Amino acid sequence: MIEVKQLSYAYAKDLVLRDVSFTVQANEIVGILGLSGSGKTTLLKILSGLLKPKQGSYLVEGQSAYLKGKRNPVLSQELGVVFQEYQLFMHLSVIDNLILPYRLRFNVSKEEAKVKALELLEQFGLLQQKDQFPNECSGGQQQRIAIARALILNPRVLLIDEPTAALDSENTQNVANLLKSLNKKGLTVIVITHDLPFAQSLCQRVIELNQGNLIKDMDAKDYFKA
Repeated sequence: MIEVKQLSYAYAKDLVLRDVSFTVQANEIVGILGLSGSGKTTLLKILSGLLKPKQGSYLVEGQSAYLKGKRNPVLSQELGVVFQEYQLFMHLSVIDNLILPYRLRFNVSKEEAKVKALELLEQFGLLQQKDQFPNECSGGQQQRIAIARALILNPRVLLIDEPTAALDSENTQNVANLLKSLNKKGLTVIVITHDLPFAQSLCQRVIELNQGNLIKDMDAKDYFKA
C-alpha cells in the first residue's frame, strides 16, 4: 500500500532523513517512534505530501507520490492526515468542519454532506457538540473532530501525528480504542508518537528513527519486549 525506498531529506546542508526504506501493508497499525530531532516530523510531512523527498521514492498504491514534480492526487484520495495541532477551522461549527471538506471533495449538496457528517459525529460520540465551535470543546473532543474530519473523505490510510500530546490518560486510552476500532473496519493507521505506552497499547508494528536513520522495523510485541 505504501512503499518508501531510500528516502532522504535535507534542510539546507542538514540531512534529517538518510536512506529510509519501509513498507506499510493494508490494514496495519504502524507506529513511527523516535526522540525529538529523529526525523519523525519530516517523514510525516513527506508521507502527507507537504514535502517532496530530495532523494528516493515514495509510492502509494503502486503510484509515485509525485508525477513530473507535482503532487499526485492519489495522496489526497488515499490518505487522511491529522496533525498535532488539529488545524480545525475555529470560525466554523463542529459539523461545518466536516461538511466543508466533504463538499469540496465530492461536489455534493450541503444537505447530503450534512447527512454524512451527522453519521460520523454520532459514531464518534460528538452529536451534542455539533453546533459548538472547536474552542468550546475539550482536547479529547477536538482530537476526535479532527479524526472525523479526515475520515469523512473516505481515506484508506490515516496518518496521525502525536495524537496523545495534549490528552490525559483517559482520553489517551479512548483514542487508542477508537483507532483500533477503525482498523478493524479496514483502515490502515500510521501513528507518529513519542508516547511508548500508547504505542505499545495500539501498534502492531514499530519503526524507530534515530538521527534520521531507520534503526528498527519490527513486530511491536518483540520491540517492547526488548
